[in-house]
Amino acid sequence: MAFQESARVISTEEIAHNTFQVFLNSPLISVAVKSGQFVNILPAPDWEMPMRRPMSVSGVDGSHLGVIFKAVGPGTDLMRDWKIGAEVDLLGPLGNAWHVSEKTPILIGGGVGIAPTWFLHNELKAQGVDHYLIMGSRTANEHFIEHDVGKKLIMCTDDGAFGVSGNVITGLDTIREEIELSTVKLFVCGPAPMMEAVREVAVGENIECEIALETVMACGFGICQGCTMEYVSNGESTDSYRKKFGLVCMDGPVFNAKEIKTCYL
Repeated sequence: MAFQESARVISTEEIAHNTFQVFLNSPLISVAVKSGQFVNILPAPDWEMPMRRPMSVSGVDGSHLGVIFKAVGPGTDLMRDWKIGAEVDLLGPLGNAWHVSEKTPILIGGGVGIAPTWFLHNELKAQGVDHYLIMGSRTANEHFIEHDVGKKLIMCTDDGAFGVSGNVITGLDTIREEIELSTVKLFVCGPAPMMEAVREVAVGENIECEIALETVMACGFGICQGCTMEYVSNGESTDSYRKKFGLVCMDGPVFNAKEIKTCYL
C-alpha cells in the first residue's frame, strides 16, 4: 500500500562529492517500505514541473527514511538546499523489492544506484547474512564507503585512485577465486552502462541476478506509461502490449536480469 505523506527533514549531509543523503521523518512510509522500493518526491511546495523526483530508499531507522542523490538539476538542487525541519511531500513506497534467496548475495552499485543496494547491505548486515558489496565510481571522491576486502567491501574506481582499479566487473573478477558464482545471487543498481555490463555477464554465465532499473518515472504508479521497458521475447505472440513491455514503476524497478532486453531505457 502506498501513502501520500508530509515528511519532515531530519538531517542532510554531503557524504561524497556532490552526493547527498537526507533522512526524513516519515512514519507511514518508513514502516511499509522494503529495500529496492522507491518514493516519489515533490522537491518544493511550489514545484511547477509535472514530474516528481523518484528516489530509491537508502535505508530506514525507526520512523526515519533515507534517500541518496546527486545534485544534477533543478529538482535535486532544491533537495540539496533543504533545511532541517522542512516539510516534503512524498508518495510511497512504490514499486517492488529485492528477493533474497539462500544464495550468497553480491550487491553491486554505481553512482546513486548505491541507494537500494546500501539499504539491502545494512539489512543483511543486521541479520548476520554473509555477503559482498561492490561499489563503482569514476573517482575516489565519489566513494563514501571504506575499501576493505577482508570485510567484503570492494570499492572500484575508473582512475585507480582508490580501491580496485577498474569498474565493477573488475571488482567482481577479484572474488571469482574465492567463491563459485553459481552459488551467488547478484543485486545490481546504477548507471545503465554498468547495469548492462553486469546483465551480460550474469546472463552469459547463468548467474542469478536482479537489476533495479533506473529511469524517469513521472507518476510512479503506472498512469503515465512513461517508464516502459521491454521484456526478452519468450517466443509467444508479441501482440499483447503487457507481455512485451513492462513498467519500471509497477512491474519493477527490480527485474530478473534474464527477463529484460536491455538496461538502456
